[in-house]
Amino acid sequence: VPLENLVTQDRPIPLFIEKCVDYIEKNGLTTEGLYRVSGNKTDQDNIQKMFDQDHSIDFVALDVAIYAAAGALKAFFADLPDPLIPYCLHPELVESAKIVDYMERLLVLREIVKKFHPVNYNVFKYIITHLNRVSQHSKTTLMTADNLSICFWPTLMRPDFENKDTLSTTKLNQAVVECFILQSDYFFHGGEVAESSSSEGTPPPHCHNMVEALLPLQLPPPLQPQQIQHTLPPEPLI
Repeated sequence: VPLENLVTQDRPIPLFIEKCVDYIEKNGLTTEGLYRVSGNKTDQDNIQKMFDQDHSIDFVALDVAIYAAAGALKAFFADLPDPLIPYCLHPELVESAKIVDYMERLLVLREIVKKFHPVNYNVFKYIITHLNRVSQHSKTTLMTADNLSICFWPTLMRPDFENKDTLSTTKLNQAVVECFILQSDYFFHGGEVAESSSSEGTPPPHCHNMVEALLPLQLPPPLQPQQIQHTLPPEPLI
């Protein structure tokens, strides 16, 4: 169902999203691996089915598992006909991630997000604000803004992973979503720019493809037999 069919002027956020977020924030903000650990797929699907049958369902009364609620929320975005972050803005977002000056990058991103359709903007603001609150509990959940962006950017952007160009921008797309999470107060609530650690908010390396980006992580090739032979000391003669 298109996102615009699930909202009204009086309710700009789909009720299912509100129920999932409210339940998670009240009961799951200290859950380790929130949004990273997969919930039971059957439980996850049942949450959506029960909601479709009765919008007044009570997650607490049903004793819904936190991981299942988190999975159902991610599945909601994955099942939309179009991604929450519009495809037409992906190229601009990728280019913004390459900007070295952090404040300049934030200014550019703030202008790009204003181009969202109002329905998408309201929901994006809501979910990013939620993810920022989750990141504030990273000491117990182990889910920093970086980790959350890794889990969420494919769901929010829905790239074509069969396209080789997508692989070349994977890290850039993730960096954009991380930036939105880190600076949600700045982007959506008129707040100041939040301080970020040296490892967060830093633009990723400019790579032509992800293979190049992963080179520093590659292990050296195994030693060949002839190389090993030369390193062994000769056995003493008897």
